[in-house]
Amino acid sequence: MSNAEQRALVPVQYAGKKREKEDNVAGTGLVWAPGQIHFVPPLVAQKLARHPDVWKVVDDATVDEDPAKIGLVVTDSDTQIAQPPTKEGEKKQTEQPPQTFDLPNLQGMTRPDIAEFVSRNFNTTLPANMKKEDMIAQAVNLANSRAAGEIQ
Repeated sequence: MSNAEQRALVPVQYAGKKREKEDNVAGTGLVWAPGQIHFVPPLVAQKLARHPDVWKVVDDATVDEDPAKIGLVVTDSDTQIAQPPTKEGEKKQTEQPPQTFDLPNLQGMTRPDIAEFVSRNFNTTLPANMKKEDMIAQAVNLANSRAAGEIQ
């Protein structure tokens, strides 16, 4: 892995007390041993860091201190959102968030058509007096946010 690729990834260390911990937050499928560090995409690291008693983002000095603690390096941020177990360890079917969203030809649509498209696909109401170019820009922003996993 090149230095540029490694900088784009974030080192996350398991800080919990269990003998091993499977990622049940970001859905990466990774399993950590105590003190182990996995490199993950920034969005995954952000989700894991919301649970500081279990995972923590560490600096390069921590990574360099014991190379044996380094586990897997996840370069693909195409993760599934894990659902909590239903009964007796049985997991629910997981849904994968859309990673891409095919936009129609927004330039060829009328303003009311664009407003209806945004309302139907993004549950957002655009102002009736908004310029067509601004409506298109808003639709593209919403599609990009959904692809990045920021909105469902």
